[in-house]
Amino acid sequence: MNGILNNLALALLRRRHQHVILHITTRCDLRCKTCFVDKGGADITLEAAAKIAAALPGVRWLDIGGGEPFLHPDLAAICRLFPQSAITIPTNGQRPESIYETAQALVRDVRTELTLALSLDGFPEENDAIRGAGAYEKALCTFHLLRAIPGLVLKINTVVCNANSDRLVEFMGHVRALGPDYHSLLLLRGAPSDPAMALPPMSALEAMTPEVLDILGSYDYGDRGNPVLRVLKKRYQRYLWRISLKTLAARRCYVPCKAPWLHKVIYPDGSVSMCELMPPSGNILEKPLYEIESRMAADLSAYEQARGACYCTHNCNLGENIMTHPGSILSVILGLRP
Repeated sequence: MNGILNNLALALLRRRHQHVILHITTRCDLRCKTCFVDKGGADITLEAAAKIAAALPGVRWLDIGGGEPFLHPDLAAICRLFPQSAITIPTNGQRPESIYETAQALVRDVRTELTLALSLDGFPEENDAIRGAGAYEKALCTFHLLRAIPGLVLKINTVVCNANSDRLVEFMGHVRALGPDYHSLLLLRGAPSDPAMALPPMSALEAMTPEVLDILGSYDYGDRGNPVLRVLKKRYQRYLWRISLKTLAARRCYVPCKAPWLHKVIYPDGSVSMCELMPPSGNILEKPLYEIESRMAADLSAYEQARGACYCTHNCNLGENIMTHPGSILSVILGLRP
């Protein structure tokens, strides 16, 4: 009986609560040492993007991925294909004027919440050692241009690794002074292009937690003047950080993962995987989504039988897991620790 109820709940959720990462290009003008994404020259076509949008049920949250999404000439047109979705777009910020012009078009076209996530991995010394010479100054220029656009939620993304952890808290204070809507800390995951990149020791992550949470709690998270939403978002960010550390410590999903039902990663050629760390299970341009979902479930089962339980600390996937997990929802509402 419980299995039937769970399946019914998932069927309802995936029509209204899906999170999709749509990689629109594999092109990128940086070669970051922490990146695990294959680089190439492939762009999704606007025609293929339209077919993918039509094939998906309700996408609550669309993450545009890459590569560098702002290199795609049809970025704004692709976003218009998802009029009901909140949209987040990351950028390395290396083409300030071009990104600024496209962002203005996006603000005009996207009627739901639009968030741009600018990557900065530390002060200039640390950032440029990871992302390339001169990357910090270009990204900072882009930040100031984007900050001037009304109606845009602007955040900073920082990949936490052994190359920037020593000054992470200090850098978080620096970012806070810049005035983004918030700051996302992304724990290093996958197989980085530079094998020397690794997560800091758990002891270091735990030691910095009080100061990390204090700074994260100081943001308003683009709440648009809603004090209740502000409190909930602050509590969510604290919960997310603690859950991420618990997941790493336990080497299992502390909050049950809803892949493949609520998470999808779609690549420029239409291939679909349940997350960015798993191989594709089908192609949405060739097969109906329900067939691919069934195959993903079988692939996940086979993977876990062979290698043990799958787990990760991907903020995006954890977000959907937390927001569909009753215990986590209650913890966020009441401000409880996991």
